[in-house]
Amino acid sequence: MKHLVESAMRPIVSLLIVINIFMAGCIGLGNFEEWEENIYPMYGMTGWEMVHHFEKDENNQTTETLTELEIEYNPESAVDAEFVEFWLIPGDNSERLSIDPKQGNTIPYMYSGYGAFMAEFGVIDSLGNEDTIPRTKYDWPAVIRSAQFYLNQTQASEPADLFVDAPNPNSVGSPERIIVESTIGNSFALPLTSEPTDITWSLIDPEGNVLETHTETIDVGDEYTWEFYLESPMRGDWQLTIDSSAEVNINQTTEIRMGYSGFMYDYEG
Repeated sequence: MKHLVESAMRPIVSLLIVINIFMAGCIGLGNFEEWEENIYPMYGMTGWEMVHHFEKDENNQTTETLTELEIEYNPESAVDAEFVEFWLIPGDNSERLSIDPKQGNTIPYMYSGYGAFMAEFGVIDSLGNEDTIPRTKYDWPAVIRSAQFYLNQTQASEPADLFVDAPNPNSVGSPERIIVESTIGNSFALPLTSEPTDITWSLIDPEGNVLETHTETIDVGDEYTWEFYLESPMRGDWQLTIDSSAEVNINQTTEIRMGYSGFMYDYEG
């Protein structure tokens, strides 16, 4: 069994992976094996590693921008068989998807939430030959959906907190990193209400513990950006609280990224 996986490019907007694999049955001949190639599959995949966007407001209402996985099937038969099924198991506990090759050659799928999902897919011909990805437990990269959470405010009397939802419960792993970038501005208002303020950021983990905190005095007309980075964060709901010591005109731009990259399932067995 021989396979070649071509996965060299990771564009920001989409990812195209083309896999050209030779499916073979083998006959043992002493220390040698004779390979019989039945299927020459070609898979085109877009949206393999993407970012889902979640825009929050001060009431923790969420607007989602999700991206679609699309697998294109273009196999050829080495034994003059017809293909009878193209299929996909998304890996998020949803049902197996399949199409009749006579009706099309593409299966799209939209993941909810974010995380790493161990998708499986393949083709079946009229003689019962089947090609399946992954080949082995060692070549099983996850479909990646990192998450970017946003909160923006303009001339608010107090800063709002940003709530970060947990990964999809069917994600095979926790995020690999958390990146926080929060900018607070103290904008001009009426002379009697403009004054410096102390801004305190507190990052709270899923167990309710304050993992990191920072306080900065921001003068009128100034702004400050607090940044924080953590590898292997705990799985679950996170919260970034932001408190102001004075009631002033607050401008806020806060982003938290829950990142996955090149995630491989810790397979046992």
